[in-house]
Amino acid sequence: MTASQRALLEASGLSVHHVPLIQTRETHAPPPVERFDWLVVTSQNAVPALRDLTRDIHVAAVGEKTKRALEAEGFTVSLMPETFTGEALFQQLRDVASKDDIVLFARGNLANTSHMSMLPHVYDWVVYETIPVQLTPEQQQQLETVKALLVLSPSAVDALTPHLSHFNGTWYAIGEVTERAVRQVSTLPVRVPECYTMDALIQCVGEDFS
Repeated sequence: MTASQRALLEASGLSVHHVPLIQTRETHAPPPVERFDWLVVTSQNAVPALRDLTRDIHVAAVGEKTKRALEAEGFTVSLMPETFTGEALFQQLRDVASKDDIVLFARGNLANTSHMSMLPHVYDWVVYETIPVQLTPEQQQQLETVKALLVLSPSAVDALTPHLSHFNGTWYAIGEVTERAVRQVSTLPVRVPECYTMDALIQCVGEDFS
């Protein structure tokens, strides 16, 4: 969360608590294929592991933040779906890639792989692992006073699940994948912005609490 995003929430009269619920670490696994035509990236967390790849390829990014992270490393992003999900990304790639194109999917160990079946030549490359961070007893107790719970990934929902008896507010999920994870563990209200970005999520909260 940036300082400006935090300020927007605080301008709505909210006290903001930023609690990282996951850590990531690189696997340092080599790419499973030397030559490929497309690189698919569905999380900005994967970008640091791509430092040694050629830049002379087509790149598909899941959303704005991942696109910016890739461009900062010298990649040119050729494709980004209007809906920031892995499913939408693979669907759009299926429409533009040649049937002979080789696709390298750089992902975290918890990423959804079912979309890979949409394309004939996809190589799976797990470049980082997700490690949950446990809430402290104090943070667990704080959930009782939380009115808006912003979650940015299913992994964050998983980390919160053991402590949901402390929470009775409204969930704000960054996209439909995270929303599904929330609905599997909670019957409380869930709000999702039309555009799956942090700024849109914060705007959604601001509208509800201003």
